Parts: sequence; structure tokens; C-alpha cells
Amino acid sequence: SPPPPPPPPPPPPPLPPSPSPPPPPLPPPPTPSPPTPSLPLLWGSARMSSGHSNNFANQFMAKAADGNSRTFGKSKGKKTSPWFSAKASSTPISAVTVTPDTKNKASKVKKYLKGFEIWVGATAGDKAVKCGGPFAWSVIKRGPVTAQCAAAAPTHSYVTVVLPGRKKTLGFGEIELH
Repeated sequence: SPPPPPPPPPPPPPLPPSPSPPPPPLPPPPTPSPPTPSLPLLWGSARMSSGHSNNFANQFMAKAADGNSRTFGKSKGKKTSPWFSAKASSTPISAVTVTPDTKNKASKVKKYLKGFEIWVGATAGDKAVKCGGPFAWSVIKRGPVTAQCAAAAPTHSYVTVVLPGRKKTLGFGEIELH
């Protein structure tokens, strides 16, 4: 008699599962909102701490609001807590940006700004609401410093930049109000 037929071959291994479809593409990242337009400063509104005439304050403002951080405003001599104030063309002031001057060496810029504060108020020199500061040199040396002024009221039409302390000279390249 003939030999028995060989056993049937084992079934083939199961096929791997088919790959799942690729995930849908991620949505594009949100585009940043456009910067808040700058509020112009009112010409003739600039004031500075004692020892500075209104004319000197307006010359300071002309340099600090010309769009060029190499033309910087600087207070006279070494004063106690020198400050600069100017009136915004409209309110409320939501933020203030101060740019260090880019003409001087870092050591001078540090001396002119390290520890500065930004305030808003109803009159020149008024410190009704603190927007920010004192700012450390590690923040200032990276470039423009922006402080949010969320608590500013519509009556706070003046911004004041002050450098607290004795024998200080305040100086910066640009100031912008938003």
C-alpha cells in the first residue's frame, strides 16, 4: 500500500496589521498679534526732576522718542532719584517700552538704567501706578524692556521713568507708550 500523504503544511503566519493612516497635520502655529501701535508723546509735555528746565526735558524727549536708540536722552549730573515724565497723546497707557541707548559702552548703559522703574500717573512725576521695576541689568542688557500697565486708569496720562537712589544719572535710548 502506498505511504500516507504528508501532513498539510502549517497555515501561514498572520499578516501584520495594516499601518494606521497618518495623523492629520497639525494646525499652523498662531500668528502673533500685531504690535500695539505706539502712542505719540505730546510735544512740550516733558518734565524732569529738579535741576532740569522744561526746555532740557523736551530736548531729552526729542532724542528718546525719535526712533533711534543711538540718540539718547540723559539727565544732568548725579542727582537723587532722577526722573523723566511725558504725557501720552491718548489714554489709557497699557504698556511702556524703554530701550537702552546703543551708542555707549555697556558699563555706561548699566550705570544709567540699572534698577530703573516705570510709573504712570495724572501729572508729571506722579507715581500713582507702578508698571514695572526695579529692572535688573540681566533684563536691561537683552534689549528693550516692556512693562505692562494693566492698572493704569484713563486719568493716568503721564509716564514717568525714575532711577531710584543717590548720585544717579538717568539715560536711555527710546521710550514708547502703547
